[in-house]
Amino acid sequence: MSSKKALTGKHNYAEFKEETIVNRVKKMVDYRAGLDISGLHIKLSYGNRKTGSLVPSISLIPIADCNNCAHCAKGCYAIRNIACYDASRKMMAQNSAIAHGDLPRYFRELDAAVKFVRFLRIHVSGDIISPAYLTGMVDVAMKNTHCQFLCFTKCFDIVNNYLDDHGSFPENLHIIFSEWRGLDVPNPHNLPTSRPVWEGEKVEGIMCPGSCSECAAFDKGCWSLKKGERILFEAH
Repeated sequence: MSSKKALTGKHNYAEFKEETIVNRVKKMVDYRAGLDISGLHIKLSYGNRKTGSLVPSISLIPIADCNNCAHCAKGCYAIRNIACYDASRKMMAQNSAIAHGDLPRYFRELDAAVKFVRFLRIHVSGDIISPAYLTGMVDVAMKNTHCQFLCFTKCFDIVNNYLDDHGSFPENLHIIFSEWRGLDVPNPHNLPTSRPVWEGEKVEGIMCPGSCSECAAFDKGCWSLKKGERILFEAH
């Protein structure tokens, strides 16, 4: 793993206009509302420029399926880089429809989908929508010890309440608390954290190499963060 260093943000980015955010989210929510999930199935995304070819992911609707996004909505990566594509919007909306409409089936299908997968990013878009959803994530991880699961989340209360009751997660389920400027992060269990770094900021932590697949293959970065450690990446 990279040594702990200070990362100084170099790149600033423009936040989205509220109208753009509302329109993109509305398209997905409206599409979800019109779906008959009886003949549909969850869909994984098999790699993009961030996750790479080794790490598929499953995503939900950005913002609509995020319970704690007031601080980050205007700078949402998924709204900017994923929800601009019609096929991606439909995929996220379909996963969301099944998760909300038939959560047990959602996780049965996820369990089947990862039988021949070594790594999975849970939520490039979206977040843990309920305590039952987190329990489903844990169950799938326990059934598939060959697979490493990685999830960034701002649903701190759901995670903290689970750990209060159960003490820990399976070793192959890596939960990372996602920080943001101005956002309070209650972390009594000292989980690893991630943080974007904006232009001019200097923050202590481990620098993200930029590829989920590279880190997964060599067991570094987010996949091997220990309690109390923090991964940093340029705000994007």
